[in-house]
Amino acid sequence: MSDTRTPLSRERIVGAALRVIDEEGVDALSMRRLAAALGVQAMSLYNHVDGKADVLDGVTEFITKDMQLPRHTEGGWEDGIRSVAHGFRRASLRHPRACELVLTRQLSSPHALPTINCSLTVLLDHGFDEAAAVHALRLLISFQVGSLLREFHSPAFKGEEESAVQERRARLERSGFGAVAKLAPRLAVIDHEAEFTFGLELLIGALRAYAPQTQQTRRD
Repeated sequence: MSDTRTPLSRERIVGAALRVIDEEGVDALSMRRLAAALGVQAMSLYNHVDGKADVLDGVTEFITKDMQLPRHTEGGWEDGIRSVAHGFRRASLRHPRACELVLTRQLSSPHALPTINCSLTVLLDHGFDEAAAVHALRLLISFQVGSLLREFHSPAFKGEEESAVQERRARLERSGFGAVAKLAPRLAVIDHEAEFTFGLELLIGALRAYAPQTQQTRRD
């Protein structure tokens, strides 16, 4: 229950919005729902925020800061990309339903731009041309979105019991498909962090073909 004795502020409103989104999803958020969570009248919210879009901007800003993006581009571009990708994943696991705002509000809200800017800066500062930097950014975003959506909706992500894992393994072994049955022990268990790292490293390896030092080596 909200403490109505605490003065209403933008920070408090954004915090309440984040809790609603974490529990019920972005679609559940409305100014009326937010007011109820705070124990105030909906009209009083407008003394501190302009409306729902402004509240979503505030949540987006909070999530972006929570990612702890690198403030400089020292070191290789590979480490820079790893830092951004893993930072986004960590923030996503803390607030899985809210993190989609950083992606869906990429160009409509300035608060979603730091993640994009950081990734592009890492690539540009290390000599990637503009076209390659934009293609790489979109490729990495697609990978992260797909990986995280799968993780959020996977039973393993929700802490399933060992009995459920064994049941799935047995079902796969009885599938009648040779490759599936052979790999049933591995398919029945999901290590999301390991799979995310595996996919990210594959993408980084592929992007090396577009890195300036790689191109120079090929010309030599």
